[in-house]
Amino acid sequence: MNLFKVTVLTIFIGLAITLSGVDLTEKIEKYAGANATELLELLETQTGKKLYYLNFILENCSANDLAVLKADYLLQNVELAMQTSQFSYTEDYDDDIFKHFVLPHRVSQEPLEDWRAKFMEELKSLVENETDIEAAAILVNLWANEQMTFKQTHGRDQAPITTVKRGYGRCEEMMIIYIAAARAVGIPARPASAPYWNFTNNNHAWVEIWTPAGWQYLGEPNNRLNDVWFTNTTKRSTLIIAEAFGDYESRNTIKQENNVTYISSIEYYTDYEDCQITVFDAENNPVEDARITLYATSWGGLFPLFNLTSDATGNAEIQLGKGSVYVTAFKDGKFAHSLFNMMESSNLTLVLDDDKTIDEQFDFVFPIPQSSIKSDEKKEVLGEKFYLMRENVNLKRKNRLNELKIGYKFAKYYDEVFSQEDDDFFGNREKFIEKCDEIAENSNQFLTVLEKEKHTDIIVKMIDSWDIKELCEIPDSNAIFEVTNIYKIAQNRFDIPDSIFTENLIGFTWRSGTPPQNGWQKEFYQKIEKLAGKTPAKTVKNVLKWVDKQIEIDDNFVWTYFSGSLNPNDILNLKHIPEFYRTKVVNCALKLLGVPIRWKGRLEYFDGAKFVAVENSNEKEEADEKETSLQIAIFVDGKQVKAEAWENFLIADLNEEGTISYTYFDGENDSLTFNAVYRPKADKNIYLEAFMRNGNGDANVVLKSLENLDEITVNLETPKEYLDNSADWDLATLQKLEKIIDSQKTILFVRGEVANEPEARMLKQIAEKSDKFKETEIIIYSENRNNDDIADLTDKFILKTGEKLLDENNDYPVIFLFDETKNLIFSSNGYNMGIVELLLKK
Repeated sequence: MNLFKVTVLTIFIGLAITLSGVDLTEKIEKYAGANATELLELLETQTGKKLYYLNFILENCSANDLAVLKADYLLQNVELAMQTSQFSYTEDYDDDIFKHFVLPHRVSQEPLEDWRAKFMEELKSLVENETDIEAAAILVNLWANEQMTFKQTHGRDQAPITTVKRGYGRCEEMMIIYIAAARAVGIPARPASAPYWNFTNNNHAWVEIWTPAGWQYLGEPNNRLNDVWFTNTTKRSTLIIAEAFGDYESRNTIKQENNVTYISSIEYYTDYEDCQITVFDAENNPVEDARITLYATSWGGLFPLFNLTSDATGNAEIQLGKGSVYVTAFKDGKFAHSLFNMMESSNLTLVLDDDKTIDEQFDFVFPIPQSSIKSDEKKEVLGEKFYLMRENVNLKRKNRLNELKIGYKFAKYYDEVFSQEDDDFFGNREKFIEKCDEIAENSNQFLTVLEKEKHTDIIVKMIDSWDIKELCEIPDSNAIFEVTNIYKIAQNRFDIPDSIFTENLIGFTWRSGTPPQNGWQKEFYQKIEKLAGKTPAKTVKNVLKWVDKQIEIDDNFVWTYFSGSLNPNDILNLKHIPEFYRTKVVNCALKLLGVPIRWKGRLEYFDGAKFVAVENSNEKEEADEKETSLQIAIFVDGKQVKAEAWENFLIADLNEEGTISYTYFDGENDSLTFNAVYRPKADKNIYLEAFMRNGNGDANVVLKSLENLDEITVNLETPKEYLDNSADWDLATLQKLEKIIDSQKTILFVRGEVANEPEARMLKQIAEKSDKFKETEIIIYSENRNNDDIADLTDKFILKTGEKLLDENNDYPVIFLFDETKNLIFSSNGYNMGIVELLLKK
């Protein structure tokens, strides 16, 4: 290479590495650990567009990813992404769309997996002849639906190939596998979500894809975009957010922070307001850089929806759906808070002061959702062939998952470990077998180790204690053998009661602290084995000392939306870490060395007699964190109800950043009253949050500071309820309905002539809680179709079929609630996420 070419290449690399004014070399050297050399060499050996894209990923990826990214993986990711230009529909978008929504190596916070080559190989033949990106998107959605179906799991994200192996996942994991698959064949896709629905205890994540007509959304496979089971629910949403990797410029960008762009998507779903929140100080001066937090009501209290930062004029702007949010502002120790009802105003003013006490009661209110656009008003993309394809993929998925259900092969091992004399032996045995059915493609990996008669008791207890997600993540039988072998050594190291060993060593400590189970134990154990002492206390001391030699606490560490889960080896390679990661490493090390651990607002270990704090606190810290007791009594409309954590109350604190968030507490009910125990720090403001909803989802909320309180009584009042659509039915229809029901309380669930996703989801929700509907008859009525698909529900419902009852202008299912005299007291149509709670309240 001549001198001129060398000079030009050097200049190009230098420009690429400093494109955003950030010293990328310094960032890589700080966080990439053992990977730093190969990543920097990669940048030095590539040119042109390839170098540009490599730099884009490394410049915008999180510190977490730098700890795990390898040069070969990264280069292959870029090369395969560039190869998607072979698909004709990619000509419709520009390089900016490609960079942010096709090129990225990850979707959300899933552990890093090498998915792109596998998905490209499987999907290429499916879409290579398509010119319409909408058609290609629907074909990919059908493929993704063949790989998995919905099942709720805990919150840590599952990577896409693990999802294929498992066959199940929650909504976030459905989103992850679809976006990965779409990007593998050049379809721009981004994550979208309602962080909390606000009017019910739930949230949801889904997919938005780029089309020439703009961003559109999809969920379960349908023959058109923007038409899914949760469409009606989104119409009541307060906030819908999409994320882009890197700084993406768009008219809907809310903020760009730490190489992530947050985009408002609410305009695609519902009516909204362009809202402005203004922050002033006590002298009426605008406050710049105040942290503004929006909150939803969910799971018993308030949960942060989104954070904004005020500009030089004290303003922050955001698009919000009609409804209510709670808002706080914070800067330099000064605080403000208020309810914000967007149905009354699109502007809110907050004035900061020193007072952080709260004593408020108010109503969150929401509009009545509008009916969704009818199916016949939307363009069908693939024609009639779609429906046969959907039927085939559903059948293939069901057959594959059924073939993987070999839980019965695990039964004999359960019998070896647990005694039939144990209480509920047969019930627990049945649950164990059902759980083994869901280990899916990993079942044979576990059986391989069990059949060698190695560590049967450990494996059975591991299966019993671990979440399905972790059992499906573990890569192979060798990894299973390694982890169970380490557990066996740990079991014999100290004299630990069997129940504590199972629960506090094999079992998880806290969900967010569980690392991805991708086979890290052997390598990590080799690093820490020598730290085992003669007692648990000595082992704890050794581990703490060793960990602090390996890592440095980084007060400027940033965790972003695109920060993937790390195992302990990854964290050690990262080296510069937040305090929370240090706790995770300590937790993992102690458990592998045989020290049982639990989380009680702090990490505690079993010293052979009792649980004590892992970290030795000084007398002042111990006094500051002394356990405090609180009796909580909740009344609704003058009548005491059971105080239930995560249902109608939570305990929260004001954290260092000025956001109110759930704080750890423990306790139990004494009849209706809840006896809570928590550890307040001296410099923390502690609050009780409580609420109750009416049938519409409106919530009466109480916020109360808890300083120096040992008991509290909360008086909630049911908000006035919006009307349902009971009055919309004509006499002729009501007379048809009355012929179907008897003279007793009845829920009538009407299914249309064509099956749909809302019907299946709502039927499942009601079936799961059917035993709570005391003295209530539940009838499932199918119009002009049979009930063969729900024949297994005869123990829960009365199944009927017959002529068409309702006209065509209804979103199915349609639900009616009648009293003992056949009076209609409630009805609704279409999907309703909170239908069970609503019916129970009725």
